[in-house]
Amino acid sequence: MTGPYDVILTVEGKDLNTVGELVTGKIHPIAGVTRTVTCLAI
Repeated sequence: MTGPYDVILTVEGKDLNTVGELVTGKIHPIAGVTRTVTCLAI
């Protein structure tokens, strides 16, 4: 993989709030994570 991203993940949730809580509660606290970009596919 090349470009500005180190990791690309695919996650699923029952609604937008569930995905948002996952990102802020589980991904942001990981040591070394300084920024995330969330792109939705509906």
